[in-house]
Amino acid sequence: MAEREFYKNTVKNVIQIFNLLKETGENGQLLTVSKISKATGLHKWTVSRTLDLYMSPYVEITVPEGFDDVGLKIKFVRLKNKNMTREHVLRFLKLRSLTF
Repeated sequence: MAEREFYKNTVKNVIQIFNLLKETGENGQLLTVSKISKATGLHKWTVSRTLDLYMSPYVEITVPEGFDDVGLKIKFVRLKNKNMTREHVLRFLKLRSLTF
């Protein structure tokens, strides 16, 4: 049996997050990990990990300063390129799995 490079639902999770960012990105809206979590039904940890490990090349993640001082960790997320398609994302994930 071949080894998996990703967790079982990684590709599905990436596509769910991408679709949400694509929909809201047309308005120029920034989303937080919490809002993405609620909209997709994924756990906040899963969303944050997926963004950091698998989506970092095509999303902008902004972490505002000052919130860590009061114990809040907030990430604002949006797509870098509004013209990116689902096929681009799938192609990147396939290439990534071949190189690791």
